[in-house]
Amino acid sequence: MFATQMDAVSENPSVFASNAELTALLLRDDLTPEQRADALYSRAETRFEGRFDLPGALEDYDAFLALVPEDPRSAAVERRRVFAATEIENAQRRLARLQNLPDWFDDKVLMGEFEVAVARYRKAGLTPNNAQLYLLREAGLVCTRSGETDETQVVDQFGYVPDYAVDAIWCPDPSVS
Repeated sequence: MFATQMDAVSENPSVFASNAELTALLLRDDLTPEQRADALYSRAETRFEGRFDLPGALEDYDAFLALVPEDPRSAAVERRRVFAATEIENAQRRLARLQNLPDWFDDKVLMGEFEVAVARYRKAGLTPNNAQLYLLREAGLVCTRSGETDETQVVDQFGYVPDYAVDAIWCPDPSVS
C-alpha cells in the first residue's frame, strides 16, 4: 500500500497535490521509520523543487536526517538545506521591502503562506502570472469559465487579460477557496 501511494505521488506533476498527498500519508501511524523517511524526503524534495513552503521543506529534511542519518541521500539533503535556508533568508529580506503583487505572492508561497497569498490576489482583482495561475489551478482555486459567470468570479477584474487567463475564474465553491 505504501509503495503504491508513493508511486502515485511521484507520477503526479502537481506540487500542490503531491504536497497534500504526502502530508496525508505522513499522518499515518503505521509507517516504518524507513517509510516515514522516504515520505519526508519526497515531500521535502517536492517543496524544495517547487519553491513551495521552504520552511516546511527544511523541517522535513531535518526529520529525515534524524530518522536515517546514514542514508546515502544525506549528503544531498545537507546541500539542499543550505540552499533552502538561503532562499528563505532572501525571501524574508524581499518581504521586508515594498514588492509588486506577483513577487510578493511568490515569496509568500515560498514561505509556506499560500492561503495569505491567494487571499491577496483575490482581493486585488489582478491576473496572476502564468506560473502562479497554474499553481492556483492545481490547488483547485481557479477554474475555467463555462457559460454565464458572475463577474466577481473573474480572476482579472482590471485592464488587459493575457491569453492564458481569458477563461480563468475563481472557483465558485467557497469550501475550495
